[in-house]
Order: sequence, then structure tokens, then C-alpha cells
Amino acid sequence: MKKALTAALAALMALSLAGCASVFSKTYFSHSQYESLPRETSAAGTVEVDNYIELTLAINNLVTEHAESAVLHFGSYEGEIADDLAAACREVSTETALGAYAVDYISYDLDRIVAYYEAEVFVYYKRTAEELESIVSVNTAAGLYEAIRETLASMGERLVAMVGASDVDEGAVRGYVDEAYFSDPLACVERPEARVNVYTGGGFQRIVELELDYGASESALSSRRAVIENTVSRLAGYVSAEDAAFRALQCAVALANECSFSEDAPGTLWSALIEGRADSEGVATAFKAICDAGEVECLVVEGRFERAEHYWNIITVDGESYHCDISRAMSLGFANTFLVSDSQMWGSYWWDDQDYPECDGPLTYASLTAPERPPETETPPPAESVPPSESPEAAA
Repeated sequence: MKKALTAALAALMALSLAGCASVFSKTYFSHSQYESLPRETSAAGTVEVDNYIELTLAINNLVTEHAESAVLHFGSYEGEIADDLAAACREVSTETALGAYAVDYISYDLDRIVAYYEAEVFVYYKRTAEELESIVSVNTAAGLYEAIRETLASMGERLVAMVGASDVDEGAVRGYVDEAYFSDPLACVERPEARVNVYTGGGFQRIVELELDYGASESALSSRRAVIENTVSRLAGYVSAEDAAFRALQCAVALANECSFSEDAPGTLWSALIEGRADSEGVATAFKAICDAGEVECLVVEGRFERAEHYWNIITVDGESYHCDISRAMSLGFANTFLVSDSQMWGSYWWDDQDYPECDGPLTYASLTAPERPPETETPPPAESVPPSESPEAAA
């Protein structure tokens, strides 16, 4: 009978957890509450249970409330009480996400009182009540990503979330951290190192424990962000064209005049924009930051170039997307590295094309910089590392 009730039990426990504000006080999506919870008897603090589902829910509610004990009353119970009580304690502590995360073990004393049974259940925890209160509840992987994005934006160091998505694992969580960072690199300045634990009891729910290390204190990061924001603002001041594609080129030239590419340099915004030397990750994130300030739609692409890890960007102009590899443009010029299509990239480059928009727009660098284009307004002076043909004056 217990096997036949497993699916229904998992669903009911998920609904009861979703309605428990004492544990999950922060939510990103709405939840419905399961109403048929175990009934309290007239004896204060005693819970009446009539079947296995109510028994398991009663024990599970102890955990969600971080209660240490409760008395269960078996007045008209359907089933073998001793066997079911042992199975329910084991199921809650090892086969639910919350139990796996919060419970050390569960014990009980079962007594017969004349015509009925009572059991006192004891829960021993490996997490504090405050730790359970800090858990956020989300329905989907998208909700988990949003929670991670907000944590990075506030430079938070810890997030614990219950997510109703069976496909969430450690790799997916690390991917969400990287995606959140690259979507707004100025938010936390440094790409954090993520330590991830995922707790599950075999059901569809997961508890994700995420710890983030930014390599510096919040005050130090805030100071760096202020300096970087000033530099980004200054460089964005050179971006004055009306045409979005040409604004993107102005962003690239401004960065090339500020930074040089080196494979053995750090990959941070600070190294690219303040120290003036960065690897492809630093260059790509810096270009993204300048494009954001210059109102150019831009993504950071994580992939490979000639079998080595490499980062570049995809910009979107008038609904069409294009590859831009600014780190390689710093040494080769923009002719073959700016406004590039997918077909031109394949062979030397690799990326997961399912994660990024298709790039097959009609624009090219040659057409963008054709002599008949009208001159644009002020742009930064060319750096020595940028060939004369790639200077803002020539590009205009």
C-alpha cells in the first residue's frame, strides 16, 4: 500500500511545504497550500493520524517548523502502526530534500494506551531554525536563476533555495552563476567561485546550497566597482553614433585603445579596464559592460578557439545577431573579427549554439565602414595597437 501511495504522498508533501511561511518566508513564485493536513485532537500538542499519508505529513511538518518533538495519536489508524511509523521516519529523513538537508536522524517511542496507540516523535537536526528560515522557495529552474542573479547583484555570499525542478544539479547551478555574472559583470565586479551542494531524497524537489567567494571583501569590491564604473562611463562617452552597429564598433575601438590582449593576463574587468591588460574573458566582459552603457545589446560567449578556452561576444542589431571577438581584433584588426556570422566562425571556434542566438545577419565590417557612410561624431584617439585602418576616424 505504501508503494501505491508514494507519488501522491510526494505531491502532498510538496504542497504542504509550499504553504509553510515559517520555513520559506521568501518566494519567487506563488504556491497553493494543501489543506488536508493531519488533524489535531483535543489534547494540546497531539496530532491525530489515520493513515500513512497523514503520518508522513505530520512528521514532515515537524521538520518544516523545526520542532523537536510531537505526540501522534493513532485512534482509528488504517495499517500496521509500528511498521509504518518506522518507514515514515526513514522516508522524511532520507527521501525528502528538506530531510536530507536539515535532519540528522528521527527517533520515536510508541506506546499502547488501552484501546489506541500514541507515539512521541523526536527530530534531531544538523541545521538551525535560522538556517531553515533563510531558505527561499522557487517553482522552476528559471526561478532559481533569478534568485542567484539577485544574490550576485547584492554581492551575497550564500543562498539556500528549494526548487521544484528534478533536472537541477551542481553543474546547472554553476552554469546559472556564470550566466548571471556575464549578464551584468558590473554587478559584482569579480566572477565568483561557486561551491554547490544539492540535496534530494529522490523526488522532484531539490535544496540547493550555494556559497560564493568573490576573492575580496564587499567593501573592496564596492570600491573597485566605483572605479570601473567611472572608466566605463568615460569610454561610453565616445559612443555617439545613431546606428547601433556603429555604436558597437565605437565601443570596441574605445576598449582596444584602453586595453591589450594577453593570454596569461587576468580575466577580470579590473585587469581589462584599469590595468589595461586582460585575457579573452576580461576583454569580453569589459566589451559587454561598455556595450551596456552604450545601449548595444550584447552577450558574452563562453567557448573555444582552436581547442583552447576562449571568450568573445555576440551583439544584436535590428533583430540580427553577429559575433565579435575583440581580443583577437586587438592584434588582427576588425576586418575578420567584427560582425562575423556562424558559418565564418565554425572551424576555428566552438560554442554551444543552443545557448546563444543564431548569427547570420547581412552586415559585415566592410559594409559598415564603407567610404560612403556619413561621418560620425567624436570618437577616442586610436591606440598604437589598433591598425590605422581600424581607427575611429577611418571607421567613420
